[in-house]
Amino acid sequence: MKALILDGTKSTNNESTKIFDLMVEELTNLNWEVISIGLEDKVIGYCTGCFGCWVQTPGECVIKDYEENIVNDMIHSDLIIYLTPIMFGGYSSILKKALDRQIGRVLPYFTKVDGEIHHSKRYEKQQSLLSIGLIDKHDTEKEEIFKTLVARNAINMWAPFQRAIISLKGEDLSGFTDNFNNAIIEVEAIL
Repeated sequence: MKALILDGTKSTNNESTKIFDLMVEELTNLNWEVISIGLEDKVIGYCTGCFGCWVQTPGECVIKDYEENIVNDMIHSDLIIYLTPIMFGGYSSILKKALDRQIGRVLPYFTKVDGEIHHSKRYEKQQSLLSIGLIDKHDTEKEEIFKTLVARNAINMWAPFQRAIISLKGEDLSGFTDNFNNAIIEVEAIL
């Protein structure tokens, strides 16, 4: 089993470093192959909305930069983990820029999912999604927005499993570890 961690935090964030190290340790102990990409220093252009990934180079962005590596690692993984501070209920700008370039992972055609219109799958294999949101203090509204965003993104990318875990700054990490391990067990059950 292979997990890809997309780290959308700043390298100066000690809290995120602890959580990152904990996730890698737990996954390794469970015999997962782990690939991690720190996005902070990667050259990733902004999506231009040209839809070239659908019509010019199907499945591949027309912008040639580090995003190609991310997409390749994503489609060959079983689990994608986003690590991000919660910014106004959403992802960090570092992570968001990389995720905006993922539209080529689905087809431009539409299908119904639970009565809603979504893009069709491009690939047979789909990845589960686990999003770790870091927050300085409890903010129910931001936390609920984050969980909803993750759930909606999971539907759009056909994730067979999704979960958003909130980690409060300064919080004892034993609760996080339990939530993380339970999510991994659920992902393994569907593989």
